[in-house]
Amino acid sequence: MDRLYGLKSCLYYISFSLSFIGFILPIYALELGASVVEVGVLYSVFSLISIIIRPKIGNLLDRRGRKIGIFIGVALYCLVNFLFLIGRDFKYLFYTRVFQSIGASFLWISVDAMVSDISHSGNRSENFGAISQIIGRGDFVGCTIGFIIFFSSFFDEPFKVIFTIYFILSLIALYTCIFKVEETLHYKKDNKIENSKKKGKVTKFILISGFTFYVFSLVFPLYIIYLKEYITDNLYLIGLIFLPGEAFQLFLPKKFGRLADKYNRNNIVITGIFLLGILQFFMPFIKDYSGFIILYTLISLIFMLIDPAASGLVIDYVGDKKRGESYGLYSLAGGIGGVLGPLAGTYYYEHIGGETIFIIGGILLIFISGVIKYLLGNKIESKIFMK
Repeated sequence: MDRLYGLKSCLYYISFSLSFIGFILPIYALELGASVVEVGVLYSVFSLISIIIRPKIGNLLDRRGRKIGIFIGVALYCLVNFLFLIGRDFKYLFYTRVFQSIGASFLWISVDAMVSDISHSGNRSENFGAISQIIGRGDFVGCTIGFIIFFSSFFDEPFKVIFTIYFILSLIALYTCIFKVEETLHYKKDNKIENSKKKGKVTKFILISGFTFYVFSLVFPLYIIYLKEYITDNLYLIGLIFLPGEAFQLFLPKKFGRLADKYNRNNIVITGIFLLGILQFFMPFIKDYSGFIILYTLISLIFMLIDPAASGLVIDYVGDKKRGESYGLYSLAGGIGGVLGPLAGTYYYEHIGGETIFIIGGILLIFISGVIKYLLGNKIESKIFMK
């Protein structure tokens, strides 16, 4: 029996709007007259709110259960879709990002804790990959619906049509959460991992995670801006860059998770970050659309490889006794890095050029891969896989 069946159904419906929002946010903000730095603010406020609330969320989930966190997160995503439905100025975008941050904090920490509850060290990354795969399926269908309507000439107000559909689907997700998602707080913990954890590595892991998220978010908001300014401002072509990655998301994450469980999560993360760094160096030399879509798809694939392995590593390093608190700490590190990264990235983009920032990001990612290898090594992982 799949103990995550209800969760998967809930996440499938709530994920329809996620990638479309990611696609439209920087473009829509620029169309509304926002500056590049203000686009960075939209990304940073998302992370700033998460810094404030995420430390408390983990403790709440360990006391009250995971399902309440899923419910709050899904309910707030319903509100986000509604605000996109009725809002048409920068102020609405700002408030939408605030509610989206709160919802994401509750939802994804709860999901991470719930997946970890029913997993053990030998299948944890695979289970995270399976969840990513379900989200990817919803993303793909949602993106397809959104882009067809957005570029269609049949609708005078495509945004209203798109987000009406997304809002209805998010209400279905809320219904599924209430009646089908199973509480997992009571499941037995995998104490063997806790015994192998070294306290000295916890702080290192959190600090490295925060810096890694900083570098990721340094360049993440810039891909679409760079594409729009240097290659094409055709929204139809910009929208198409998401589709190859979304197609791979339909079947690869679970396989990547299984790979991480089998061949060492540390090495998968280190290799993935190193390869991301290498790919950043190619970005300034891409001046045609086909080259950009190939590079962007490769970057998406590597993120797909890293994600389930990194999610599995959290318990290996931070601990298994309080899973909600563990993922709360991990999310907090991501939030801090996510606040500083977009502001720094968009500032540098405007003042030193859109090409140089990708070189800087590549250097930092290669540096991070070396730091992880040197400071964390494989000691924890080797104990896990020898049992």
